[in-house]
Amino acid sequence: MEDKRSVGERTAAVHGPRPSEPGSLTTPIHQTSTFVLASADDVDAVYEGRREGDVYSRYSNPSVRAVEERVAMLEGTQAAAAYASGMGAITTTVLAFVPPGGRIVANEDLYGGVANFLKWMRDRLGVRVDLVPTTDAAALASALASGPRPSLCYLETPTNPTLRLVDLAAAVEAARAAGVPTAVDSTFASPVNSKPHALGVDLVLHSATKYLGGHGDLTAGVVCGSKELVARVHAVGKMLGPTLDPHAAFLIERGLKTLPLRVKAINENAQAIAEHLARHPAVHAVHYPGLASHPQHALAKKQMPGGYGGVLSFDVATFADAKRVLDAFRIVRNAASLGGVESLCSLPYQQSHRGQPKDALARSGITEGTIRLAVGVEDKDDLVRDLDQALSGLRK
Repeated sequence: MEDKRSVGERTAAVHGPRPSEPGSLTTPIHQTSTFVLASADDVDAVYEGRREGDVYSRYSNPSVRAVEERVAMLEGTQAAAAYASGMGAITTTVLAFVPPGGRIVANEDLYGGVANFLKWMRDRLGVRVDLVPTTDAAALASALASGPRPSLCYLETPTNPTLRLVDLAAAVEAARAAGVPTAVDSTFASPVNSKPHALGVDLVLHSATKYLGGHGDLTAGVVCGSKELVARVHAVGKMLGPTLDPHAAFLIERGLKTLPLRVKAINENAQAIAEHLARHPAVHAVHYPGLASHPQHALAKKQMPGGYGGVLSFDVATFADAKRVLDAFRIVRNAASLGGVESLCSLPYQQSHRGQPKDALARSGITEGTIRLAVGVEDKDDLVRDLDQALSGLRK
């Protein structure tokens, strides 16, 4: 391919940015810890960046690099760095930008692992952590403009599990005015549904465990952005060592080839299921940005032009009812992930937000009867029937 930006998304997902060469159709698995170099001068050339090459797999590996290039192409960024988990990508990125005693501004509906990490940074490194309401663009702008200058604005959109959105264009405008870089976890959207970098976001993060891998058989993470910013993250990653294994990289590249096809099917299933649940008498509320009833539906249409994703949540009356539904599913599986070909279900009160204070749960819109559904690619009618039989008998 002459211009890596000139092809369509499905072509980019299948072929990546590098032209086809004679030999292996798929990228070989470079399952090696170290690399043999031709000479002492060659060592200098690689270390100094005068030629592309690999020295040690904690620094770089051809299998991992192939994934990084393909994800960067899909996100429309100059570069990407891949790590052994989504949290590996997130923690490395945050540590690359936020020094001890620094300040980070974030939206309050954060993934539990990130919330715990920010508490650790506050307690161990003296970092000031300011959380603002997720949907309040004015509150975010005020936090960025007041007090000590933040080192990073960290955001998640859509949020887990109530699918609230951050207005990224407004966030970028406020962050740029304050001279603060932005990092956005876009895992729930995937590169198919949203392109945060096109809206001005500096760094885009994904748990590649989810949609990018897509088959529930690996853990990985990736951060995308300019060459300069990704190099800053990569320098910290080389020290910390959250290295992505070459075999896992091979599996991600395999998953990326079908990413647009899978996400399109998942979007269609999730939309149909959300609309069905919104009409169900035993369901008290449905949280999905593709519904016209979602308070940020207009923003979702603008910010997620590819679709609204495969995660939705809905509320039943009680925790006992939620457990009854979870145990009654026949196709949907009880597991706490998302973005794969199988439909999965979990109870946030019991899993992702277990032990959180009731006031924090209330601010996030989570009740004891909230059920999170991560939709897969199964036949839509089969999933609807499974939901109906699981919900049958619940009080209205």
